[in-house]
Amino acid sequence: MKIKSIFALALIPQILLVNFIKNNPSIIDDYYPEYLYSNILKINSFIYSSINIPVGEILYVILIITLIYLVYRVFSFKLNDLVNILAFISIVYFIFYSFWGLNYFKTSISYELNIKNDYKFEELDNTLNLIINNINEEVPLLQDFNKLDFIEITSMTNLNVKQSLVPSILLFQTVSGHFIPFTSESVVNFDIPKVDLPVVIFHEYAHQMGYADEAEASFIGFMKAVESNNANVRYSGYFNALLNLLNEINKNHKERLEDYTSKLNKKVISDIKYNNEFWSKYYNNFFDRAADYVYDLYLKSNKQEYGILSYGKVSSFIIDYYQRDQLDKLFNE
Repeated sequence: MKIKSIFALALIPQILLVNFIKNNPSIIDDYYPEYLYSNILKINSFIYSSINIPVGEILYVILIITLIYLVYRVFSFKLNDLVNILAFISIVYFIFYSFWGLNYFKTSISYELNIKNDYKFEELDNTLNLIINNINEEVPLLQDFNKLDFIEITSMTNLNVKQSLVPSILLFQTVSGHFIPFTSESVVNFDIPKVDLPVVIFHEYAHQMGYADEAEASFIGFMKAVESNNANVRYSGYFNALLNLLNEINKNHKERLEDYTSKLNKKVISDIKYNNEFWSKYYNNFFDRAADYVYDLYLKSNKQEYGILSYGKVSSFIIDYYQRDQLDKLFNE
């Protein structure tokens, strides 16, 4: 009883400490990535990397069942049961933030690189045309994605990722992949369109490397994909960027949308159509809305100002990157 009470009472100072760290990112920048997280990642990788299945997904099931049982017990209105659930939450809270969660509070890439959140239409237009040219050039070099299995696709990225044990559950939450902080495992949903897989793998890899912000992870995923020496991986990166930028056009300059789609190779158009049809079966169902609501609260509680909308902010990163790149080339000529 005494040890459980200590764990339970420790929840309050933990919450206060995490909230203090939120407002003092230099504490994380100076110590956490190098001295704590890097070693946790090494230990977890040593333990779990050789196991083919995502151990963390099994752990999630155990944690959920345990939490449900403890909540049920609380209604017996016994002090010991209340202590049990608080001790459980305290332990999970500690492991989550010490193993990975503190990465949310690092100084952001957008701050360090002075990336703008807004952009002019001309910048969006220039970037989108560059992406269109690049993705069209990749088409003749492609292997047929549909003939590639999980091992072949992951080997193209040279990364150690695992295939989800519950792909159908993830689909109904429109989840392409996820990173498990407790075991440092990157997990992808192989049931999504295969053209999406390489860039999703790199997105989860970015989380594994300590980039918690969704826009930053998506940008790193994009950069890693388009820098690959494999045409399918590059195509996946450009395809993901294309969808994000076309979405910006569709939201703010819908009358111009056909100007861009008319420039795309028929293969790219076909992939866009298939991608839209695939995800339309899962968007906006009850589980998707519930998952979005919970994840939005989770992100905002971890200093992610835009919550679930953070994913869409990758467009600003891509536009800023390409416009700076073009300016550098101009001044170096």
